[in-house]
Amino acid sequence: MRRVNLWHVAILCGFLITHFVFWTYFYVSYSIEQEQARSLEYDTVWSSTNGRNEFYRLSASLNQYLATRTPEDLDALSVKYEILLARLETWNSGNFRRFLNSNREMSNVFSQLKTEVTDLGFALENISESTVTDIHARMEKIASKIEVIAGKSYQTSIERFADERADFQDRLMTEKRIVMGLLVLATCLLAVVMRQNWILKQANAQIAGDADQLSYMAKHDALTGLANRTLVDEHLRQAKANLSDDEVVLAVALDLDGFKAINDTLGHAGGDALLIALAKRLNLFVDGISGQNLAARVGGDEFMLLFWCRKKDLDCDSTIRFLSGQFNAPLETTIGSLLVGTSIGYAIAIERDDLDTVVLNADLALTEAKLVGPGTDLRFSTPMRTRMERRLRIERELPDALANSLIKPHYQLQYNIVTGEPIGLEALARWNHCDIGPVSPSEFIPIAEASGDVVELGRLMLRSACRDVQFLPDHMRVSVNLSMIQLLNDDVVALVRDTLEQTGLDPRRLKLEVTESVIMHNVELVAGVLSKLQAMGVSISLDDFGTGYSALSYLSNFKWDELKIDRSFVLACESSPKALNIINVIMSLAYKMNADLLVEGLETREQAKTFQRLGCRFGQGYYFSKPIPVEQLREIPFNEVEEIAASNLSVAAHI
Repeated sequence: MRRVNLWHVAILCGFLITHFVFWTYFYVSYSIEQEQARSLEYDTVWSSTNGRNEFYRLSASLNQYLATRTPEDLDALSVKYEILLARLETWNSGNFRRFLNSNREMSNVFSQLKTEVTDLGFALENISESTVTDIHARMEKIASKIEVIAGKSYQTSIERFADERADFQDRLMTEKRIVMGLLVLATCLLAVVMRQNWILKQANAQIAGDADQLSYMAKHDALTGLANRTLVDEHLRQAKANLSDDEVVLAVALDLDGFKAINDTLGHAGGDALLIALAKRLNLFVDGISGQNLAARVGGDEFMLLFWCRKKDLDCDSTIRFLSGQFNAPLETTIGSLLVGTSIGYAIAIERDDLDTVVLNADLALTEAKLVGPGTDLRFSTPMRTRMERRLRIERELPDALANSLIKPHYQLQYNIVTGEPIGLEALARWNHCDIGPVSPSEFIPIAEASGDVVELGRLMLRSACRDVQFLPDHMRVSVNLSMIQLLNDDVVALVRDTLEQTGLDPRRLKLEVTESVIMHNVELVAGVLSKLQAMGVSISLDDFGTGYSALSYLSNFKWDELKIDRSFVLACESSPKALNIINVIMSLAYKMNADLLVEGLETREQAKTFQRLGCRFGQGYYFSKPIPVEQLREIPFNEVEEIAASNLSVAAHI
């Protein structure tokens, strides 16, 4: 108790000393401020006095010059005039300017004074016998205004000192009141300090009691109450330190299918309700399996389950099947019953060293499972890591490949399947990596779209195609694919126009292809961009027709130059009469739209003849030509092909 009292006394003394120092500083600083104010007032008076003296020196110099008319006196007169101008500039700044602004009359007088002094300068430059009288008159006017300003500054200074004396008397009384107030405040402070000491004791007790709760919050998800990634890492460290030979750790990564759609439909409150209900079910699931198990939420809709069990107590395949079955029943949430699917990836750590990568391996397996489709569960295997490393390498080296033109166009010829005559070609991106060999477009193009590099890839393909097609016969056109990102980019029209101008290619020989899925992102915007391209003379082709939405609503919004039937219809026509009927409908639609129809993916003679009998005129595929580099394309004797094309397809097959 004595220590507490001494502590209170120390605080009180410190408070009084602080206030003593504060008020001492206040008095000193106030005195300094007062002295500064007086100094500024003196500066104003001093400046006004000097200004008046400099004017009279100018007046004396003027009289001297008028008496002698010597160049030396004229120079002295000019110097005195410049000094007066400088003095006026001094008056127009700092404290003197504030003095002038405080009185509208003085401000007006000063403005007139500046004007008259400026005019006097012009008069002094052209001084002569005829202007002496005018100059004296000007000097008298200037003298009167300077006297007014100087007199006013003296008067203001005197009034200021009188006000300060009155203020000083008021301050003496105020200081007495402050001293009394400090004594009262010191008494109140002592009471407050004692009260605060009691509150601090209570707070310390509360903090000590909440230590476990704070630790819990640091290692658990605030929404669901599940463990977070921090606790997952801690759990793995414990497992690595204590895993025995007859134990195993199973890591399971889960990701909800369609969770974004639930958030968009029900809002974030609905999504949170779903996550809370799912967390309860996952907790029940892990608690139902013997071992040191853990359920964690490690992302928005991503969960991680860790099972640290004896090998004989854990059947991994059965556990995963049972876990998948948990999502067959709806989840009861605060907003009703919700049914949600999940993708699952899992990995097993048998030895301690495996624990370093078991979670990462489960995540890799989950990534592969989501690529397969909703509701998939996959176990980690080494090729998954190889594929991921390959993808990361492709993603890392793609910009350099584009910058160094390592990705090049290969061209697949398009034919009139009735005559066998080549009518055009399609530019397809190909990448032959120096270390890993050929990289499929299906592999690097999605990466380019995700990273935004597809814009540069599109520019590269467009420039190369417009350049390479020019050595072919004039009736042959080149097709280039446009991605969604390119179409939504405002400069795609300018890009095509500039490329055509730079390469000198006739716009009628260029055909740009877009897919149905691209159009559906923004029908009006895409249709507007395509219309501008078509107005330049470029043909527009709808690629992979029939595989996506194929809605008449967007087909009618744009005049297509060509429809391309996807190769999936080519395969379907071999076994399905319905597919043949669909082809007839598409042909009729293309005819009514005044659009050409081209079939992709013709790989056999029978397929080519089938579509020839259906009335299709144009096609492309491996039966006619594989995609080839421009060097091989240059070696094809197109003139000879056109002469012997005749009516069979063997010539095209030979090429």
